[in-house]
Amino acid sequence: MANRYRGGLPCAPVLLLLSFAVGLLQGLLHAVGPDHCAAVVTLGGTGARRRVLKVALRFAAGHALALGGLAGLCLAAGVGLSEAFERWTEVLGGVLLIALGAAALLFPGALRHGHPHLGNHGPAHVHQRLPIAAGALLALSGLRSLMLALPPLMVGGSLSLSGWAYLPGFALGVLGGMGAVGLLWAEASARLGEKAAGSVERAAALFTAALGGAWIVLRL
Repeated sequence: MANRYRGGLPCAPVLLLLSFAVGLLQGLLHAVGPDHCAAVVTLGGTGARRRVLKVALRFAAGHALALGGLAGLCLAAGVGLSEAFERWTEVLGGVLLIALGAAALLFPGALRHGHPHLGNHGPAHVHQRLPIAAGALLALSGLRSLMLALPPLMVGGSLSLSGWAYLPGFALGVLGGMGAVGLLWAEASARLGEKAAGSVERAAALFTAALGGAWIVLRL
């Protein structure tokens, strides 16, 4: 019993696993938020399963890396974030959603290709980077909430290490959750006819823009 508990608390390996599992679960829940789903659907559009899934995973990677990396740096440096920071980054997230929705409505296909194809493109074509950048920018609005969830796990001894285990769990949950959203959307969109696909893309773009507008109004 002494090997399993220390000071009335579970030993370090148990705490590490528990912290990782909590982070994983919260990452999954975070990933399926309406703003994330709207952004993934709008960026991915409709069509080939593989392309739509790649967009979702790129968005998730940018989101998870930015969110976990910035939270870790702020906590390591002892930097706190104010409510004003959270409010204005949420406004920024709303602006981003409006921009994504408007671009999808006004320039169909632009989010998938970045611009009309005018000749050959190199491997760093902009449409490969756009989901990553969008995911990273949208991560800013959730940064303060993630940091507030971490300090209770980072107080003394083995608990400090278990707190850091939360971050990779959270990042993996975000990747898994958004990957699942992308997979479901890719499967559904691949079954649509050309006419239905166009209607669905426009509806998704309208919803994304409307969600961004509502988000801004609620935060101001």
